[in-house]
Amino acid sequence: MIETIDLPELTAIGIMVETKWEDLPQAVPAAWQQLFATETGATSFLEVSISREDGVYRELVGYLAAKTTEVPAGMTSFSIPPGRYLRIIHDGPLEAIPDQYARLYAHAAAHGLKATDFKLDSATASDFLQAGTSCMLRSLRSSPG
Repeated sequence: MIETIDLPELTAIGIMVETKWEDLPQAVPAAWQQLFATETGATSFLEVSISREDGVYRELVGYLAAKTTEVPAGMTSFSIPPGRYLRIIHDGPLEAIPDQYARLYAHAAAHGLKATDFKLDSATASDFLQAGTSCMLRSLRSSPG
């Protein structure tokens, strides 16, 4: 089921990845390994797809935190803007995630919404540790027009 939700401004702390599309399959897992090697106390994690400009993708892999949370060395704080998002919960193999994004984009188009490149993917630590499966919240910022 796809639903529309409103999110307030949120704060994420993590590792910024800025790389070309073809390098994402190596750069993102390396950032996750670095994040998990750091003692943060976090139990829920997220990947924020921020932008793609001139062939360079900018993503943050990290966790939600209070604005006043101290940022560990080697990490950065990022403000997730408030807004309206489309949400779908994925419970299945990682290989099926692109199909879920296709469903979100099709839903947005069918309802006259303009989907942006800004995306949030969140999961618990156990989701990452289960080989081949995940229970991920899939969010996609959208605006009329």
